[in-house]
Amino acid sequence: MFISKGQDSKDLALTVYNQNFAVVKDKRSFEGYNKEKQIRFEDVSEKIETDSIIVNGLQIKELNYDHDLVDKVKLLKKYIGELVQVVNPSTKHREFYRLLSADQGLVLEHLETGEIVLNPPEENLILPKLPNGLIIKPSLIWEVEPTDVDEVHVTYTTGGLRWKANYVVHLNGDSFDLTVWVLLHNQSGTSFENVQLKLIAGDVNRVEEEDLIRLPDEPGVLYDASPQIMEKSFSDFHLYTLQHKTTVKNQQEKQITMFEAADVPFTRYYRLEFYDDRPDIKLKFHNSESQNLGMPFPAGKVKVYDEDDADGSLELVGEDEIDHQPKNADIELNLGKAFDIVCDSFEMNRYKQGLYEYYEYQYEVQNNKDEVAPMNIVHRIRHRHWEMVESSHEYEKVKSDEIEFNVNVPAGVEEVVTFKYRVDTSEVVKVQK
Repeated sequence: MFISKGQDSKDLALTVYNQNFAVVKDKRSFEGYNKEKQIRFEDVSEKIETDSIIVNGLQIKELNYDHDLVDKVKLLKKYIGELVQVVNPSTKHREFYRLLSADQGLVLEHLETGEIVLNPPEENLILPKLPNGLIIKPSLIWEVEPTDVDEVHVTYTTGGLRWKANYVVHLNGDSFDLTVWVLLHNQSGTSFENVQLKLIAGDVNRVEEEDLIRLPDEPGVLYDASPQIMEKSFSDFHLYTLQHKTTVKNQQEKQITMFEAADVPFTRYYRLEFYDDRPDIKLKFHNSESQNLGMPFPAGKVKVYDEDDADGSLELVGEDEIDHQPKNADIELNLGKAFDIVCDSFEMNRYKQGLYEYYEYQYEVQNNKDEVAPMNIVHRIRHRHWEMVESSHEYEKVKSDEIEFNVNVPAGVEEVVTFKYRVDTSEVVKVQK
């Protein structure tokens, strides 16, 4: 049998998707291959999807994935009914026993006397050579048509790898500085040494299967502060390529700088909906080159920090999560509820007159801040046929069933917004002739 090990890789590439899977491309030297009919291809992912394997360079007649890896319980069960030795630690004398059970502790039968020994010290137990069928690394076993070959290219899909973006925003007055990190999780059971790393952002359609992957409680975290990731459109997704090779260890979280931006302008406003007693704090910016951005934003978590003027320290003022965002689009973050703005909203009146039903609403905003509060008041109208009758402030019809009022409430002032609309309740019945 010819054995191909991970150290034989000439070129290893890894493309990780943000949906808990990756594509591995492994080009290996087959120096020393002497037309053996059976090949063991070691150091593949423990979570390999065997229906995804592509092999170039060999004609595969049969392919098996062996992952019956060595551990104590599996090893002992391989010797059930076999002869083992127990060593006396003081005299070094060895006696032969037959292993009867290894499920709930060890049960041994003395070969000569037939006496039963329960749970001898395991460090005194000596086993024969490793039995056939037990391996120490996940491996592909190939039955091949012998041929001359110098290298083999293997491509497969594996679970246990995923990534997402983490955004760190540092507010500076009316602009902010931004650092975007890639957070890469590897729970594939395999390390990838000196690998060319690519990341794909987007929702690739996959056939759903039960996901048994569990993240470790305390994974190791490795930070790579090299902001050398190139982005481009790829098919209907976005592809990010790390410009240098890296190592992605098993059971590791790895962070790599994706890109940075400075002096990005933003606006802050407050969004109020019906029955809210305090508005949401909103931070809005435009993702374009003219705003010092213009990079597609992968889905991820955004942490926003502001500086305390007293001592210059940074404090967390909000956190939000964004979905995939294209460039040249507005991005909004929800930072929490405003403390110093108190609101009330209610239905003032409802009555019917002729074919119309009338609705009157009122929104009250008390701004206790020492600066103007830009308010975005959103009201949803759950009727198909309506028209505004009167309004205390200008409004915008943003959807067929939604209107917005944008009002700047001065510091220390209560602003009251009222409006009345009517709904046509008449019914048109078409008589079939």
